[in-house]
Amino acid sequence: MTRTPRSTAYRANKLKIIQQQVGHECDSSTAIYTHVSDDFMNTALSKALAPAFAGV
Repeated sequence: MTRTPRSTAYRANKLKIIQQQVGHECDSSTAIYTHVSDDFMNTALSKALAPAFAGV
């Protein structure tokens, strides 16, 4: 996935909003709680694509 400056700015803005809501001052402390593991992402993607490949 290619990140454009616009999408990167959008993600950074969302991160700042989360930081304000939870009271974090550093990006790194918030990132710990917002990271999605590769295993979770792969499982979610497999579930989402399974119906499309069911008849193949």
